[in-house]
Amino acid sequence: MKRTIKNYLELIRLPGVFTAHADIFAGFLIAGAGFGKINILILLLFSSSCLFSAGMALNDYFDYKIDSVERPSRPIPSGRIPRSWALFLGLGLLAAGAGFAFFAGIVPFCISIVLISVILLYDGVFKNHPLIGPFTMASCRYFNLLLGLSVLPFKGWALIPLVLWVYIFGVTILSQKEAQGGKAVFNIGLCALFVGCTPLLYYGFYLKNIFPNFSGVLLIICFAVFLSKNVLNLLENNKPADFQKTMKILLLAIIALDTILALGSSSFVIACMILLLYVPAFFSVRLFKVT
Repeated sequence: MKRTIKNYLELIRLPGVFTAHADIFAGFLIAGAGFGKINILILLLFSSSCLFSAGMALNDYFDYKIDSVERPSRPIPSGRIPRSWALFLGLGLLAAGAGFAFFAGIVPFCISIVLISVILLYDGVFKNHPLIGPFTMASCRYFNLLLGLSVLPFKGWALIPLVLWVYIFGVTILSQKEAQGGKAVFNIGLCALFVGCTPLLYYGFYLKNIFPNFSGVLLIICFAVFLSKNVLNLLENNKPADFQKTMKILLLAIIALDTILALGSSSFVIACMILLLYVPAFFSVRLFKVT
């Protein structure tokens, strides 16, 4: 039984679930929701967990043939989880995610339906397209953060998740070379460029007083410089293992990015509580891959 549970936790990329939680917490804080909305926050966390896990399960369902060649150790090609079970799990989690969002409110429910559509489009149709794939994947993160923002009535927050969208677009471009490695100058350069552009968007929000705290501007500059440097290191060290290590850093850095987004409009101490998600993330990443 324990082995079976571990296989399914590997299928849904357990460490990544905590990055999805970071999106929801960031949206909750940016929206200015208080303790009176904790019940809505919990429902959104459950919804996001289900939708993220569904996306990972369906990703492996659709990628079965590719994984049989490039990643034969994954749960489905290795035979540890039947492919049909991954499909049923993914569809069940999509339904559960929509259900939790429904009880959170009509706006979260509508966002969850859009997010489900984007997840299915990415996993089943666009994933292998060099540009539409990253666009769709970034949109999944965009709507997940928007799901967190929906905890209060909509106030024109649709622009805020663009920071996360730009970041994930670049990360997804890089992930296309994760299994092969090599001198992928285009992917490496584009990833570094998009990661490096996140402070520009953030600074624009600061100028518009959407993010009034200037400390967030300084932190996102440091964030972008550090991660862009890690990405550009792949120009010299570009074995598949190097790409996979960098991808792990970039994906777990979503928690830090969400913290910086929350810091833009909330107190330093409260925003930094999102960083506590690194505790379960770092613990689980020792047992399960994040990509």
